[in-house]
Amino acid sequence: MNSFLASSHLETSVLAAGESSVGPSLAIIVGVGMIAQWLAWRTQLPSIIALLLAGLVLGPVTGVLDPDDLLGDTLFPIVSLSVALILFEGGLDLPPRQMRNTGPTVRRLISIGAVVSFLVAWYTARTIFEISNDAAIVLGAILVVTGPTVVGPLLRLVKPAGRSGPILRAEGVLIDPIGATGALVAFELVLADQTNEALLSLAGILGLTLLGGIGIGLAAAWVLDQALQRFLIPDQLAVPVTFAFVVASFVAANEIQEESGLLAVTVLGIYLARRDSSTIRQVAEFNESLRTLLISALFILLAARIEADALRDVLLPALLFLAVLVLVARPLSVIVSTVGSSLTWRERAFLMSMAPRGIVAAAVSAIFALRLEERGIPDADKIVPIVFLVIIGTIVVYGFLAGPAARVLGLAEGQADGVVIAGSHAIARGIATQLKARNVKTLLVDTDPYNVTRATALGLTARRMSVLAEEATTDLDLRGIGRMVALTSNDEVNALATGRFARVFGRREVFQLAPGTHRSGRTAMPEEYLGRIVGIDGLTYATLDERSRQGWTAIGVAAGPATQTALEQGEFLPVIRVAEGRIAFICRNDPLPMEGDVIGLASPEFRRRVDDALDPSDGDATGGTSTETGTERTGD
Repeated sequence: MNSFLASSHLETSVLAAGESSVGPSLAIIVGVGMIAQWLAWRTQLPSIIALLLAGLVLGPVTGVLDPDDLLGDTLFPIVSLSVALILFEGGLDLPPRQMRNTGPTVRRLISIGAVVSFLVAWYTARTIFEISNDAAIVLGAILVVTGPTVVGPLLRLVKPAGRSGPILRAEGVLIDPIGATGALVAFELVLADQTNEALLSLAGILGLTLLGGIGIGLAAAWVLDQALQRFLIPDQLAVPVTFAFVVASFVAANEIQEESGLLAVTVLGIYLARRDSSTIRQVAEFNESLRTLLISALFILLAARIEADALRDVLLPALLFLAVLVLVARPLSVIVSTVGSSLTWRERAFLMSMAPRGIVAAAVSAIFALRLEERGIPDADKIVPIVFLVIIGTIVVYGFLAGPAARVLGLAEGQADGVVIAGSHAIARGIATQLKARNVKTLLVDTDPYNVTRATALGLTARRMSVLAEEATTDLDLRGIGRMVALTSNDEVNALATGRFARVFGRREVFQLAPGTHRSGRTAMPEEYLGRIVGIDGLTYATLDERSRQGWTAIGVAAGPATQTALEQGEFLPVIRVAEGRIAFICRNDPLPMEGDVIGLASPEFRRRVDDALDPSDGDATGGTSTETGTERTGD
C-alpha cells in the first residue's frame, strides 16, 4: 500500500513538474511573439524576420526553449492543424472577383511555374550541396511553396497597385497544398524501387488527393453553407461550428490521403468566400486574429528546433543556393507563367521580386526529413537546415527588396501619408485642395457625378464609386495612401466605410464625422461602429452644411496664436495638422496644434484676416483658399 502511494505521489509530482514547465514556456512563446510583431509594426519591417530571430535566440542561441521536449509527439500535429487554419483563412481572403480577374496567371504560376521552380531547386541543390539525388528531389519539391504567412504581411506593408498583389496573394494560398502534395509525391517516388511502382504510386496519390482534398472540402463547404443560409446554426455558435468543420475536413481528408487536408481546408475557405454574409465576415475577422497568434507561435517553435551546428555546416553554400532561387528560379517561373498575359512589364517584374518561403515549407521539411532519415536516405538530415536558411534568406531578401522594387516600378510610393476622402462635396473638395497644395495625395470617392466632375475640374483625383462597394478597397489606387476619412452626409455610410477601410489601414487610421444626436442627446450610431471622430468638439455633417451656407470655406493656415484666438471666438474649426509633409487628423478632445499648418473651416471674417496678413510672395506657404462654397450633398 505504501509503495502504491509513493508511486502515485511520484507520478503526480512528475505531471505537476511537466505542467509547470509547459505553462511558462507557452507564455514565453506567446509573449515574445507579440513583442516581435509589435516591434515589426513600429519599425515597418517584415514581422517574420523578427519572429525567426526570436525563435533562434530562444532555441539554439540560449537554449531557453526546446519545442521537442515541450510538446513531444504532439508538436507536428499541432503545427499541421495550425497551418490548416492559416490556409483556411487564406482561402476566405480570396474574393471570387479577384480570382476571376487573375485566374489564368495564377493557374500557370501554381502549375508550370511550380515545375520550373522545382527543376531549378532540385538540380541546384544536388550540385551546390553535393547531397544525394533523393534528398535533392524532396528538397526541390518542398521549396516550391511560398505561402500566405509571409506574402500577406509583405503585401500589407508594400500595398502594390495593379494586379500583382491579388496574383501573389492567390498564388501564396493555392501553392501551399500543391507544394505539400508535391513533397509527398517526391517522397514516395524516391522510395519506389521500380518505375512502374513509382507511376502507380504517383497516380494513387494524385487521385486520392483530389478525392480527399477537393471532394471533402466541397462537401463540407456545401453542408456548412446550407446550414448557415437556413439559420440552422445560431449566431453564437457560427464561428466555433465553422472551425469544427475546418478541423473535421482536415482530419478526414488526411485519413483518405496524407497531406490532402491542406487542400480540403483551402477549398472550404474559397467556397465560403463566395458568401459575403455577416457570419462569414465574423469568421474571417476572428480567424485573422487567430492567424497572427498562430504564425507567431509556429515560427518561434520551428526556428527554435534548429541546431546551430547544422546551420553552420550549410551556411556558405546556402547563400549561393539562395541567389539561384532569387535570381534564376523565380524570374524563370514568372516568365513562363505570364507569356501571352495582359500583365504589364512592371507587374511581371514585381512578381519576380516576391517569392518568400513560409511556415508550410518549414513544417513539411521537418516532417519529411524525419521520415527520410528513418528510411536511411543519405543527406536527409541536411534538408531542414537548408530549408530554414532559405526561409530566412528569402524573407530578408524579399522583405527588403519588395518595397523599393514596387516604388521603382511605380507600383507603390514611399510614404503612405495620403488620404481617401469619402464624399466630394464643396467642403471635402476644399480640404483636398489644401492637402494637395501641401503635397499630400488625396483620392475623393463619391457616387454623385456632379461632385466628381467638380473635383476633377479642380485637378483633384476623384472616382465615381460607392465607398461601400466590394471593389472599393481593391480597385482604388491606394499607392501613397495610408488613411481614410468619411465626410458624407450619411452617418451610417460613414460608419460602415470606416469599418471596411479599417481592414486596409487599421482602426488607428480611419476617421469620420461625428454622427448626429437624438433629442435625448444620444448619438444616432453606437460608438462601437464608429471610426475616430474628427474635430476637437466632434464635427458633424450638420455643422459642415450650416457653416457652408454661412460662407465658411476650407483654408490652410500656419498654427499659432491667431488660430487659437479664432478657435476660441468660434471662427475656425480645425480638422488636419500638416507638418513636414506628414499629416495628422485633429480628433475629439485633441489640443489645437501650435506647430506646422492647420487645415480647417474658417468663417469669412477669419478668412479675411488671414488674407490680409498674407504676404503675396509666400501666400501658398501659410494659407490657401478653397474658393468653392455650396451645400450640395454627397451621393452616398
